Amino acid sequence: MRWTNTRFILLLVLSAVATWPGRTAAAVAGESQFSGTIVLGATFPRSGELEYYGLSAYYGATTAVRMINARGGVNGKELVLEWRDNRSEREQARLDIVELAREKGVPAVIGPLLSDSAMAVRETARELGVVVLSPMSTIDALPEPDPWVFRSVFSNSAEALALTRFQREKFGFHSCSILYDSNHMVGADMATTFARTFTEAGGRVTGTHSIRGADGSLTLSAVLDEVEKERPDFLFAPMYGVEALSLILALRDRGIDTPVCGSNTWDNEVVFDGAGTRLVGTSFASVLFERAATRQFREFFTAMEAAGMENPDASAACAYDAVMLLAKALETGESAEEIRAGLLAVRNFNLATGRITITPDGDTRKPVLVRMVERQGYRLVPVYAERYDPPAERRNARRGQ
Repeated sequence: MRWTNTRFILLLVLSAVATWPGRTAAAVAGESQFSGTIVLGATFPRSGELEYYGLSAYYGATTAVRMINARGGVNGKELVLEWRDNRSEREQARLDIVELAREKGVPAVIGPLLSDSAMAVRETARELGVVVLSPMSTIDALPEPDPWVFRSVFSNSAEALALTRFQREKFGFHSCSILYDSNHMVGADMATTFARTFTEAGGRVTGTHSIRGADGSLTLSAVLDEVEKERPDFLFAPMYGVEALSLILALRDRGIDTPVCGSNTWDNEVVFDGAGTRLVGTSFASVLFERAATRQFREFFTAMEAAGMENPDASAACAYDAVMLLAKALETGESAEEIRAGLLAVRNFNLATGRITITPDGDTRKPVLVRMVERQGYRLVPVYAERYDPPAERRNARRGQ
């Protein structure tokens, strides 16, 4: 993600004045041609340790709302988001759901953004009868029978399978060491899932290491001592942006040139702005196509550019698609039960991040993309490398850029 400075500052000012917390700018601007409004909730981490994901996702979501309303809204009504900042805290995310459902009466909430908070609100969503759609929760345990919590991104299992195939088929790698962040449940879940998937494909896991000590502090030096002894073909590191950056910098400082594979949470400006050339050759899972891939992605990319985000990242795209997905479900009806039924009826729906199907347990089937970082002049560029579709929906995926 790269922001143009003038637009970025302007957007921050406008959002602070008009849209956070509270409703989107469309609602602040006054009445228009719409016959009414449909108000949905939204809770993202606008502050706290994961705010860099929340800020990007916020602009993805608000861009989608503007596009929907510019096309006449949903059922002739203006779509409005009632925003909350969950401060990157699981309990605050749960409280946001309670407030939005009970006090604001929203039938559905976009967010929480990531896995830990999404898992924390499942029981609350069911008790209140409010639909929750998490843009980026990949943890395998999220779906459940008779679901009230959904996601618009692929699962850890799908991501692990795609990354395993990519490392085995493209590079012929046979061994890997896994480094994860035990502060977040999704890291441990992905570490276990990838280890199983890679082993089943004939690979060997040389070691699985938490980058956190017993007191929660980073212990990268000690972990990398172990990794150097293991001598794996590559490292797999499912972790969030700040921790991923710390790992990349530690590898550079130690002179370790072992290839690194990251999870979809690596697709963020925190990693790209701070890592330097050590990031070249790194691969990671992604939801982003090359710009010309599909009409839906071109529309997303163009709209985000107009908003000031020159190279939108995964969290922006997933939040954008979450809004589009809920707008699709709202065509069924505007109550929570009707929205839930609308989501469960989604089949092969084209979004910016690919064709999506919602399963009966609320899981998603959609493509997993893999990108590799190249150096182009003075810039680090994540280049589209491969696409892995769900088996039943496999198409003639195009290789290369």
